[in-house]
Amino acid sequence: MLKNYIDWFKNNQNTPIVRMLIMISVTVFVTLILNWVKGTSLTSNVDYIVCLIIMYSGALFMNRYIHYTWIQFTPSFFVVFIILTIQMFSDGSYVDYTSFIVTDGVALFMVFMMLLVTKYFSKLNRLKK
Repeated sequence: MLKNYIDWFKNNQNTPIVRMLIMISVTVFVTLILNWVKGTSLTSNVDYIVCLIIMYSGALFMNRYIHYTWIQFTPSFFVVFIILTIQMFSDGSYVDYTSFIVTDGVALFMVFMMLLVTKYFSKLNRLKK
């Protein structure tokens, strides 16, 4: 049975879904170990993993269905900004307008990273055809 999983992994190693699963698995493992070493709750940094899942799956969705960069940028920015805002309100770290500016900057950076991943996927898809 394990041989079937290994063969499936070898055949699908370069697909984006498998890469996402590997990246998320490594991130969850490292986060759990770091939380265990620090003595905090094992689920204390789950928001980072959820944000990573949203970013990667958003990049996959945009690569498959949306082909204009500005249309990819606008909803991605709003989604990331809302996620970061909710995260900062739940932490109590939204202090003044500088927090708003920093959140905008981080959201812009994350959206640019999503667009780079999207362009990388589209380049891979063109090379496969």
